[in-house]
Amino acid sequence: MHKLLRFAKTAYIQSQNLKPLLAEYTNPDDFLSRMVKTGELIRLKNGFFLIAEKIEENPVPYEQIANLLYGPSYISFEWALSFYKMIPEGVYVVTSASAANSKIFHTPVGAFDYVHLSHHRYAIGIDQKENAAGGFLIATPEKALADLIHFKSKNLEGRNLLVDLLEARRIDEDLLKKLSKKHMLEIAENYRSKSVMNLSHILGIL
Repeated sequence: MHKLLRFAKTAYIQSQNLKPLLAEYTNPDDFLSRMVKTGELIRLKNGFFLIAEKIEENPVPYEQIANLLYGPSYISFEWALSFYKMIPEGVYVVTSASAANSKIFHTPVGAFDYVHLSHHRYAIGIDQKENAAGGFLIATPEKALADLIHFKSKNLEGRNLLVDLLEARRIDEDLLKKLSKKHMLEIAENYRSKSVMNLSHILGIL
């Protein structure tokens, strides 16, 4: 690992944090490009990198990367439901909601997908969690489910929506019953979405 990278406390780093240390170089951007070519840095997007040596023996900090790669944003949809162990399958695209435009990033460590939410839908149901890499913003289980249903099961109602949740999406029924009905109703009222209100009604009778 290059001596300039040893100070980094995280596996990810932005060029704005590196460039003050590169004052002696005529062209700092060229120096960073050479570090990418040698494999010391992994470019996620312009100005945002992973330090290769730091992910050789430790997990890739996907949640932190997702928060920083594009924002404002928070982890949601399938990735959040997998984080809460509400769905059994592994998830291979890091899914987030964002107040900015929808966008997808294909990086050397995987894809990061962002779905636009208007402010009144975005602002409620965001939590902060911790893992070995530090803190990150993620939807509450109720908000992750609301985001998913609004965008991917919009035309389903009543029992059809419940069947979709339990059978098609294989969401754990016991965990579904433990969700906060009050919080889901608050989300539904802010979301102003028929599908999310239907979801709130279903949770209310489980």
